[in-house]
Amino acid sequence: MASKSQPKDPLIPHPDPPPDFPTRTLPVVESTGPWYRLNPVSHSSALYFDRSGRGRFDGPTQGYGILYAGEDEYAAFIECYGRVHGARGVAEAVLKQRNLFAIASARPLVLVDLTGSNLVKLGADARISSGSYSIARAWAQAIWQHPLQVDGVRYRSRHDDERLCCGLFDRVRPHLSEQNLGNLVDSHPLLLSEILARYDYGLL
Repeated sequence: MASKSQPKDPLIPHPDPPPDFPTRTLPVVESTGPWYRLNPVSHSSALYFDRSGRGRFDGPTQGYGILYAGEDEYAAFIECYGRVHGARGVAEAVLKQRNLFAIASARPLVLVDLTGSNLVKLGADARISSGSYSIARAWAQAIWQHPLQVDGVRYRSRHDDERLCCGLFDRVRPHLSEQNLGNLVDSHPLLLSEILARYDYGLL
């Protein structure tokens, strides 16, 4: 007996930035931070503007480096430790290998807001934050090249879409300062317990 054919997936590919993108008004928010990163203890500074191509919005041919950070400690944690699907915990020794940094700006930074109704205004959808990296990079490059010369992008964490992250273009480097807050285990045990409870993670 022949099997029934599977229905065709109705989801069309995510569009590239439209040709008139440089003339469009960008939906933006302003912020001075703080933003948060969990940084390897071997690095004294968390102000790392990625060009490696490992991140969602960066790449060696994009024309810029980008600093990834969370708008709160939860976003920083889950972006760092939530990449293995089905993980049920994180080792204490692993947590001690990263220090929590708070990053702030001396002036308000203008960030294109890739959340909520702003996606429709741009002609995009939530796959910018959760889908193909090549699409995300095309849009990030168009945003970086826009005449408004914005400072970065604001988007939802793929691993916890109630949390917000940002990517700051390297043009903002002179305005940033940072503070090393120590590792979560030794310096922030209460915060760590609250984060672990949110994600139902054990401390291994």
